[in-house]
Amino acid sequence: MAPAKLRGALNIGFQLFITIGILAANLVNYGTANIKGGWGWRVSLALAAVPAAIITIGTLFLPDTPNSLIERDHPDQAHAMLKRIRGSDDVEEEFQDLVDASEASKKVENPWRNIVRRKYRPQLVMALAIPFFQQLTGINVIMFYAPVLFKTIGFGSNASLMSAVITGVVNVIATFVSIFTVDTYGRRILFLEGGIQMFISQVSRLRSAQVPGPGVDLVKPGFVGQNWDL
Repeated sequence: MAPAKLRGALNIGFQLFITIGILAANLVNYGTANIKGGWGWRVSLALAAVPAAIITIGTLFLPDTPNSLIERDHPDQAHAMLKRIRGSDDVEEEFQDLVDASEASKKVENPWRNIVRRKYRPQLVMALAIPFFQQLTGINVIMFYAPVLFKTIGFGSNASLMSAVITGVVNVIATFVSIFTVDTYGRRILFLEGGIQMFISQVSRLRSAQVPGPGVDLVKPGFVGQNWDL
């Protein structure tokens, strides 16, 4: 559905809203931290129902894609939807491409057996290895438990929450950089640059963990485990 010249940027839009959501959650946590009577975490947790409700209600108005309609044998609806999306009646060539792609996919026999064939093995390995090793970097630990991690290295409660907010801001900015550069330089360049940047950051983090700051005990319970997660 996305125009070819904007396809990379629009694909990253999904990640952009995830990073914005993480930043919003960090801001809510920081803002509710000083609520007295033990209500801070309750308010923070309850506010998560707001985006959940928006998503649930929004799905009721979300239209099917032309490709999905074609796959389910509704070509007329798919044609009408494509014209609505493009805002033009001149969609015959694109519509025919979608139909041809659907017909070609239906002719493929034993897709699961084909995907493990030797000629597709590099693509299969990369499709599995990239998300696997991304998780092994520990990024989810950092994003989910950022306040706890910052407390572990000696930050106070408010400082640890603010540090999580700063982490979220950097995350959003980095996503915007990807959006504005992916269709110019390509995904491979961004992937290589991101890998190099992660490697340097991980080595720097390991090095800094070996230098204890004032009042920081590197052998106290939990700290070694956090280093492994990072």
